[in-house]
Amino acid sequence: MRDLMLILHFIGLAMGLGTAFAHAFLGFASSKLSKEEAGKLRKNTHILGSMGTIGLVLLFVSGVYLILPYWNALLMLPLLLAKLILFVLLIVFLSIIKFLENKAMKSVNPDPYLKKLEIIGKFSLLTSTTIVVLAVLVFH
Repeated sequence: MRDLMLILHFIGLAMGLGTAFAHAFLGFASSKLSKEEAGKLRKNTHILGSMGTIGLVLLFVSGVYLILPYWNALLMLPLLLAKLILFVLLIVFLSIIKFLENKAMKSVNPDPYLKKLEIIGKFSLLTSTTIVVLAVLVFH
């Protein structure tokens, strides 16, 4: 069962971190386009949010199972505790991203929402990358 959960955890990681990287690179690519083309590109890539949500659910479900053996020693493992806190922060960032994507899709002028989405996307990328680094440090 542990191997299955590790597989699900890595798939979730790939989906979640891949979404953060995709948003960062799309933000970079859209900055080189005209305002109208950039808006179209951003509006047509909202499916990435769904991929990130699925990845987050896989990470959460498998992570709960995988952390059970460490639960009693959690306070003695500050890097693991930091990783969990950052995971909660990542959930907040991805929730904000989903909210902004929905607002942008319904808005006549999505630009303000899409600009905020880029900023939050960069924070989610940094947070996701830090989580991976902490995971390596904790479980090496």
